[in-house]
Amino acid sequence: MAKSHDIAARRITRILKGRYTPGKSPDVKGKLGRAEVKSKAGEIPTALLQLAGGSGPAFIALPKSERKEALGRLKQRKTGLMNYRGKITKLSTRK
Repeated sequence: MAKSHDIAARRITRILKGRYTPGKSPDVKGKLGRAEVKSKAGEIPTALLQLAGGSGPAFIALPKSERKEALGRLKQRKTGLMNYRGKITKLSTRK
């Protein structure tokens, strides 16, 4: 796994008040939601499958450079979007 992926996942873990489990999906499970960390916007369909089935807010974390494409792909979805620093770009409306 890439170093930037681990750093981002650990940072998001603190924000969501949860735990990071490498090798399991979703990457981060916390009291405030779940997150799957990916490196490209093209991986969004995979991330959505990995986040399916749970309850509560769900986020996909992508690098800032992938934000524009990701927002277009997540436009009609309830899944939120955040960058690698944990800043929420699109709120999750999942309950």
